[in-house]
Amino acid sequence: MDRVIVAHTPLGDGQLLFKSLSGTEQLSALYAFEVELLSHNNNIALKTLLGGDLAVELKDQQAPSRYLTGKITQITHAGQATGAERYTLYRAIIRPAVWYLTQNRDFRIWQEKTVPEILHDVFKAHHILYENRLSWRYRQWDYCVQYQESDFDFISRLMEHEGIYYYFSHQADGQVLILADGPQAHSVLAGHENIPWSTDEHHSAGISGWSATDSITPALYSMDDYDFRQPRARLLEARQNPHSGAIGRAEVFDWPGRFNDRQQGEFYTRVRQQEFAAQHQQMAGSASACGIAPGYLFRLCGAPRREDERQYLTVSTSWLLSASPYNSGAAGGGDRLVSFTLVPDDINWRPLRQTRWPKTHGPQTAEVVGPYGETIWTDKYGRVKLKFRWDRHGCGDDSSSCWVRVSSSWAGWKYGALQVPRVGEEVVVDFINGDPDRPIITGRVYNQQSMPPWDLPSAATRMGFMSRSSGGTMDNASYLFLDDAAGNESFTMHAERDMTISVENDLHMRVGGNRQEHTGGDLMVSVDGRWQQQVTGGEILISSPHKITLKSDTTIEMDAPVSTVNARSHAYTTTGFNVSINGLDIKMNAMSVGTTISSNEIKSLACTFTGLSLSKTGITMQTNTIKYSGTQLMVDLSTVRTLMSGLFLYM
Repeated sequence: MDRVIVAHTPLGDGQLLFKSLSGTEQLSALYAFEVELLSHNNNIALKTLLGGDLAVELKDQQAPSRYLTGKITQITHAGQATGAERYTLYRAIIRPAVWYLTQNRDFRIWQEKTVPEILHDVFKAHHILYENRLSWRYRQWDYCVQYQESDFDFISRLMEHEGIYYYFSHQADGQVLILADGPQAHSVLAGHENIPWSTDEHHSAGISGWSATDSITPALYSMDDYDFRQPRARLLEARQNPHSGAIGRAEVFDWPGRFNDRQQGEFYTRVRQQEFAAQHQQMAGSASACGIAPGYLFRLCGAPRREDERQYLTVSTSWLLSASPYNSGAAGGGDRLVSFTLVPDDINWRPLRQTRWPKTHGPQTAEVVGPYGETIWTDKYGRVKLKFRWDRHGCGDDSSSCWVRVSSSWAGWKYGALQVPRVGEEVVVDFINGDPDRPIITGRVYNQQSMPPWDLPSAATRMGFMSRSSGGTMDNASYLFLDDAAGNESFTMHAERDMTISVENDLHMRVGGNRQEHTGGDLMVSVDGRWQQQVTGGEILISSPHKITLKSDTTIEMDAPVSTVNARSHAYTTTGFNVSINGLDIKMNAMSVGTTISSNEIKSLACTFTGLSLSKTGITMQTNTIKYSGTQLMVDLSTVRTLMSGLFLYM
């Protein structure tokens, strides 16, 4: 006799006979049906069934067959069937193919993708058949991390956050996962458009139990977040729930809302409000009709209350199916009971957020990365890219992570401390609010490949900073050291190339001991005001193998009890009007002294060289010998008296 409930297994029809099925299926959840099967074969190898497809067909004379399908994820040899001595009982658990996504745990980074695009990547990797019936345009996530969680938990929390849900379309050859975000994603099952109210328990396609429930839900949902790129922006969004029924201020406030602009915040508050509204009014009941399936619509006809006669969206179903005994001459029927929950079809159903968002536990380290050949890779905020230790899928270049902010000991508007982490450095990373999507660098550490700049522990008293020239060697560095070794304390600064020191007002320097300076090139000092140097306890020595020049636009003045100039050759030139040399004793020692005076009038010239006197009134020469050699000597004597005296006079 033709059976109304048939099991189709990998062993072929007739090898395993359907006995019973129980389980629950609902929107945005993985179903698990327990199916009991009978067989004459007591020695079926369980491995031949595990992982295979099992379909339970529900035949209907007035509509196409309905299927409940899944992968056999557990199979049990349960011994001899009770009341059926000739059969061995096998018990199978069947689940949708997407259940396999619960069996792993991974870390992975997605960048510049929408949630539907991430879902596509995950489903494609696992060969999951799905249909996209989404109607909204979803935001692009700059950075999204799967963090120590299964693929299923990862996509579940993302879908719940975005308001995306799913249900299954069961076919003879398997099931298709359907993504939905609104009423447009739902349709009726062929042949089950209308389901009547019936109190007859034996009615094969009617609803025999019915209840309607209204519940109080939150009246207001609000959320907020922060975006460092617009730190003063007000991102707070709120939305009323018109179907709340709450008295007073029943508000749910979430922070962080995981969004970075007001348009996204408005979308998420609407989704949350719809999530609450979907819980406000629900219907429940029981039926023998097999056309009630999660994700599908039907219209209730002949309801006790006229207001209940309308179209509904099925949210969940719980099945109890059993076959009539397989005794000789037994009928091929069976019992069928479906318990269900519904919402009116004009409700934009949204899933509850029940999948835990992962939290990090304490800081971790990562490596700074960038494009090949780059030693520093940053953006205008001083952010860098990272390769996390757990990221086995990343390439270790600038595509490995999002731009990650770097904590600073001092940060303000165009002031503070800034040291951009360089490619290859190991940094300490924490996560804002424990969210793996929001890393932040809080420090840096040394390792065997990046050792400290001076030897430890021998130089443990030294502290300071040492940079490294970009693209340079170990010897190309600027540094500032403080050494606290008792008796050898020191402060050392070095600029690998140029050093610029700027002081807006006064600079005071005090050196308790000696001061030494060496300049390998030129030394230029420019003073806009007065320059004064004072030595109180020693000499001043200015030495040069070349020319020393003193230049003034007014006066060069030297004031000293004694002034001594020793030179192999001396030339003194003045272009002014007056030359004055005053002193008690002026001595010039040289092989020769030449003086040339060009003037229309000599007011006074007095020189005494052991007997020579020149003055305005006369010339007196006192010497043993006066000798003149020349071609001509002219003496014009216009005085009354001429006197020449000496032991010898040659002319």
